[in-house]
Amino acid sequence: MDMNTSAAHTAEHAFIGSLQKILNKSLTVRKVEHRDSYNIAFIKSSDLDLDFDKIVSAEKEVNRLIVEGRNILHHSFSSLNEAKKEIPDLRANEQRLAYADKITVVEIENHDVAACSMEHVSNLSECIFFLVTSMSMNGSDYEIRFMVGKNAMDEAVKITEKIHSICNEVGANYNTVEGTIKKLHKEREQFYDQSKKLTNKILTSIQSQYFDKQSITVISKILDNMDWRMVQTFVGQKILEARTIVILVNTDDYDLASLVFARSSDVNLDCVEIFENLGKKQEIGKGGGKPNFINAKIKKSISNKVVKDLISESLKVLSL
Repeated sequence: MDMNTSAAHTAEHAFIGSLQKILNKSLTVRKVEHRDSYNIAFIKSSDLDLDFDKIVSAEKEVNRLIVEGRNILHHSFSSLNEAKKEIPDLRANEQRLAYADKITVVEIENHDVAACSMEHVSNLSECIFFLVTSMSMNGSDYEIRFMVGKNAMDEAVKITEKIHSICNEVGANYNTVEGTIKKLHKEREQFYDQSKKLTNKILTSIQSQYFDKQSITVISKILDNMDWRMVQTFVGQKILEARTIVILVNTDDYDLASLVFARSSDVNLDCVEIFENLGKKQEIGKGGGKPNFINAKIKKSISNKVVKDLISESLKVLSL
């Protein structure tokens, strides 16, 4: 095991020891993976109330212990039972160590005691710096990614650069950026609510066309900057109605527009085939999906023509 891995593994011991004190509960580390530039600790999540604030508190303590230079001690026992008898609070992966011929216990001076067969540094100061980069769920485990040493220091500098870039983008400084982002998020939510209300009002006001010869209802419209998720939901609801075709285009500030072309299950029509055949006659864009529902990106400048052509081709097919 190289020096970086030894330092990372020792820092992980210190980190778990700190988390246990904060949570006032023994933790089970299922495994630890060491990569070239980062490491991952997998902690069983059962009955744990773990959030990133607690992670940060543990991270701070680990770095304090690194600065203090806590010594790393090793103790040997003939069995796990003997080790636990001597050290009741011993942290150990019992399934892996139950039948081991020799048990090595690694102690971080006045902080953490764990049974472990891997190599460790002799003093916590050799870890240099400890940084947690993320926490997520992986099945029934908390997956915590961390770095140590120079990798951790380099990553901390990158994070500082990102924060500076974010401050510039939102017009804030280091001290005000959190408040500014919260304000922007609140404003975004308000604008999004207004957008949803407007989208719903426009969608419900669309006038449908009924074609007697084909006994079909067609709902079509060119929309402008509407909430696309709501449009999709609206289309899904409309094609539950009998003998219905829906063709909607949503334009924005870009050259391409979003198209949805769908029909109810009782309409004998292949939306994919009609769209692709139309594309063979002229370059309209690209899309795909199922025979009853497709999404596509089409040229914004010919949106009206595409909608008219899709209606025309659909009616032709239904007239056969």
